[in-house]
Amino acid sequence: MATAILPSIPNASLLVILSSILILLTAPSTANDSNVLVTGDVLATDGQLSYLGYSFVMQGDCNLVLYNKGNGFQSNTHGEGVNCTLALSDRGQFIIKSADGSTVWTTPPGPKKGNYAAILRPDSNVVIYGPTVWSTPDFRFAATGAYSSEAMNIPMVKNVLFSSQILYNNSTLATRDYTFIMKYDCNLALIKAAQGVIWDSGTQGKGQHCFLRLDHRGQLAVVDDRYKIVWASKPISSEGAYALIVQINGQAVVYGPVVWSTSSS
Repeated sequence: MATAILPSIPNASLLVILSSILILLTAPSTANDSNVLVTGDVLATDGQLSYLGYSFVMQGDCNLVLYNKGNGFQSNTHGEGVNCTLALSDRGQFIIKSADGSTVWTTPPGPKKGNYAAILRPDSNVVIYGPTVWSTPDFRFAATGAYSSEAMNIPMVKNVLFSSQILYNNSTLATRDYTFIMKYDCNLALIKAAQGVIWDSGTQGKGQHCFLRLDHRGQLAVVDDRYKIVWASKPISSEGAYALIVQINGQAVVYGPVVWSTSSS
């Protein structure tokens, strides 16, 4: 029987291959920006959300840990599973699962099924908002918690607008190929790079010095300098903390109210 002869691989090349494999194994599998996890996204073993100097890590020991240079948070599930992953369910729950599919740990469910979002906020907490209360269309398939005053003190984030925050003239939210802009002409627009405007509020020229606000009922409103509302999304009756996220799939989505937070656990 002939013996197979394997080609030799130079040490340098072998190191490159091994490094590439390690990166693939440890890279987070979230399909959004590094500070956001939405329903359907998964953090693989050793994957993390990150913002500024904070990180929310699905560790190799199966423990979910928030490192925020403060009180932090952990699920206290170290050693309870193997190759654990973290997912955000359509009930607004964080779910840690072991490689065999068994559930290791969950957060409490939200009020109903829907799309939720978890955000690692600038105040260093991870907060789950939802379900969705407003969204621009998903052009990929087109034929063509209770209110808290702390939300007013959250710094601005490049891809997120929190309730009580305002987007002024020519200010933007952005992620990868998409920009959500409150234009000087009073038009609110979602722009895709190299394509142009893919959605707008249709309010061009309808006011001066307009700004966009997100209130504590999840409503977006374009308001002029006389505080007249020139455009608004559908009002929501439930008061709480909401968040508008510009997502890499080309949608601007409002989630809320808060259903869970590391600061309350």
